[in-house]
Order: sequence, then structure tokens, then C-alpha cells
Amino acid sequence: MLEFFIFASITAITPGPNNSMLMASGIKFGKRPSLPHYLGIWFGFTFLFFVGGYILSFVPEEVFTYLQYIGYVVIVYIAYKISVTKTSNEVGKIEKPFTFLQACLFQWVNPKGVVMAISGLTAFNITHLQGTLIYFSVLPFCVGVWLLLGEKMQNWLKKNSTLERTVYVLLGLSMIASLLLA
Repeated sequence: MLEFFIFASITAITPGPNNSMLMASGIKFGKRPSLPHYLGIWFGFTFLFFVGGYILSFVPEEVFTYLQYIGYVVIVYIAYKISVTKTSNEVGKIEKPFTFLQACLFQWVNPKGVVMAISGLTAFNITHLQGTLIYFSVLPFCVGVWLLLGEKMQNWLKKNSTLERTVYVLLGLSMIASLLLA
């Protein structure tokens, strides 16, 4: 079980679509408005692991391949949207962070999350209830680090729109790079 705890901690804290989007949300909107997004990742991934990981392990390979490609397209689109996010100095329409439901549903097309669930269920000698409880306990810290880091960078980046744009582009690129690992 210790091995799975280490696996869960590393997979949850490393860069990926959830963490990049949450950091961008922390930069753009701050901690409080981004809490539904944070909670959606926490509960959405836990639900994916509990139910979806079990179900997805029975999905035929052909169907899983198509789901994976759909996930790739969604990730690239969101990476693009993050990369072109308006900086604090640019005016435009009012943007909003992900809602709780949007973040929960995103877990089902997030290739890194789906791979984490399936590999976690098949590679370790644990019950899926044990795995779910471990992810439920490590996700708040691991994902929260990205939100808090984004919020801490918020005031600093507002003073330099070029640096803010660079961070958004790097977050978008990190999302695309995470696809290479999935």
C-alpha cells in the first residue's frame, strides 16, 4: 500500500492538465473563485478512480483509443485557451474559472487522469476502495499546491504582462507535453 501511496502522490503533484489549469485559474482569478474548480478536480478524480477506473478497465481497446483521441483534442483546445488567456492588463469579456461540475466532468476526458486510474488499479495489489481513499487523501495537498502557487504569483504577474503571458503559454505547453506521457 505504501508503493501505491507514493505512486498516487507523484502522479497527482506532477504537471498535467488539471494542475496547469488550476494554476492558471489561481493566477487569473485567485484562490476563492477557483475553489469550485479545485473541489471538482478532487471529487471528480476520486469518483473517476472509484467508478470509472473499474469500468474503463473493461472497455474494449478500440473504444478506449477513440476516447483517448477525444481527450487529446480537448486537452489541446484547453491548452490553447490557457495560452491565449488575456493578461490582467488586457480588457475583454469577463472570463470565469471552471465550475465544480465542469472540473468533475473534465476528469473523464483527461488522458493523464484516465491513465492514472487504470494503471493504478491494475499495477498495484490494492482494492479499489483502498486506492480511492489514498487518492482522496493526497489530492487536496497535491492539487492545492498548484492553486496556491498560482495565487501567490497573481500580484507579481499583474505587474508584468509579458511575464504573465509567458506563464500562460508555458502552462499551455506543459498541458500538451503531458500528453506525451499519457
